[in-house]
Amino acid sequence: MKIGSHDYETKLRHAEEFLDKGNKLKIVLQFRGRENAHKDLGMAMMHKIIKDLETMAAVDMPPKLVGRAVGMTMSPLPAAKRKRKFAKIEEEYVEDDDSDEEEDVPENEVNESVTSKGSGHAG
Repeated sequence: MKIGSHDYETKLRHAEEFLDKGNKLKIVLQFRGRENAHKDLGMAMMHKIIKDLETMAAVDMPPKLVGRAVGMTMSPLPAAKRKRKFAKIEEEYVEDDDSDEEEDVPENEVNESVTSKGSGHAG
């Protein structure tokens, strides 16, 4: 039940990948320690998962409390009806060119500015 939003989205992204390949999905939420007193929060989490995956899967077995865990199974929808919500955004990575060359300055102008400063002696 203690899961960050990024971890939750990562789990759903993996679930969508399994469903997209046509595999069934079994989801089990294990309660530990004091979490046993809040099984209603676990059921709420399972219903949130059902809602988030409704465009990819149908519920075969609704969430059911078994001992210290809540489990359910889901089957993928037909391929034409599947629509991913949590697909990874594919971005093209472009490296910056950090070269030591100065931009738009001809080489002879750079040398002139260095040599025209003088020797610094007064006299």
